[in-house]
Amino acid sequence: MPRDITHSRRQVVVFALLTAACVASDAMLYVTLPVRWQEAGLSSLWEVGVVLSLNRLARLPLNPLIGKLYSHLSTRTCAVFAALLSLLIPLGYAFASGLAAWALLRILWGLAWSLLKLGGLFTVMDVAGEHDRGYLIGLYTGTYRLGNLAGMLGGGFLADAAGLRVAFFAGAAVAALALPMALFLLKNIPPSARAKDAGTLTVRAALGLLRSKELAWVLVTCLFVTLIIEGFFMSTLSALLAHHWGEAVTVFGLTLGCTTVAGIVQSMRWGWDPMLSPLVGRLSDGHLGRVTMFAGGCWTAAALFALTTLSLPLAPWLCVLLAIQLCCTTMTTLSDALATDVASRSQAVFVITAYTLAIDLGAALGPLGGFAVLSVWGMDAAYLLAALLLVLFALRWTFRPPVARRGIDARAR
Repeated sequence: MPRDITHSRRQVVVFALLTAACVASDAMLYVTLPVRWQEAGLSSLWEVGVVLSLNRLARLPLNPLIGKLYSHLSTRTCAVFAALLSLLIPLGYAFASGLAAWALLRILWGLAWSLLKLGGLFTVMDVAGEHDRGYLIGLYTGTYRLGNLAGMLGGGFLADAAGLRVAFFAGAAVAALALPMALFLLKNIPPSARAKDAGTLTVRAALGLLRSKELAWVLVTCLFVTLIIEGFFMSTLSALLAHHWGEAVTVFGLTLGCTTVAGIVQSMRWGWDPMLSPLVGRLSDGHLGRVTMFAGGCWTAAALFALTTLSLPLAPWLCVLLAIQLCCTTMTTLSDALATDVASRSQAVFVITAYTLAIDLGAALGPLGGFAVLSVWGMDAAYLLAALLLVLFALRWTFRPPVARRGIDARAR
């Protein structure tokens, strides 16, 4: 029986929209807590750093448990639980006071996000075919990032206009939209195939999968790419601007602080992701193929990271930053697509769990490793080192790709 492509797309969009509703309150923390931490009941800026990183650290041990949960429960059941958590957590933010309360809430958000991230990838795997998986991954990724955009822009505006507590109540109201979507719009796909895979996977078989060239290289590459473009670049963007241009820059006659410029640059990515991510996924399903595009993304990102060290005029230098953001969108979409490709040919629960663990580890280590290199060798050396690492991965994926090409070459054969 032919697969209903329209239905497949609808399921992915529903899961992406409910994820977007859930992540809005998390996104607003990144623009409100660094300046309103006292209003939030925290006592110092270092506590803000702990609060904003705890959810990522919590996901490292949680991901294997969530993966096992998905082998026994349907995607809809897990989505309902994640939606409930996402509704309660911003209400907790509104009344939290002290590091301990915030730490508990952020660990709970780590749990909710693990449920959402794995659920999104499993939803794509459940409904996608071989020739539209990249497009559906891009559609999912781009759509749920509307929540990041809404949280950063709307949360910042509400916090300035009416206070932090009102912003958190608004975040809870947005998260409440996810619950009816999970209950009434998301199809209840049983985990029968995933449960079968998980039940037959022994420890020895799991170690054998990790030693396989295809999976090992996808995991290692995605870990380091996430470390560089999501962890290191995002966390050092304000410092990079200050290093080259001081505390403020003049753009179109306006003098803006480096933090403001960094926020604008990052927000632009969340704005174009809903359009660009599906396009990248669609292209990777076609003649170019994911391997060729991934290698090209590594080469391009390496060149752009090296360009940040040059003394360019402000306008082209800002264009370099925007181009890096475009690479971030492209590489994130392709990473998810490559992981689901490998999972579709192997033990799905194990592969997706290992992949989410790898990218979470990369996101957590990126700021730590980046600032450690900065403190020893300086900004330019850190960005050149990142460029060198990207070149090494580009060489591997160009000349000895660990995943079989499925673009022009495959069609020719």
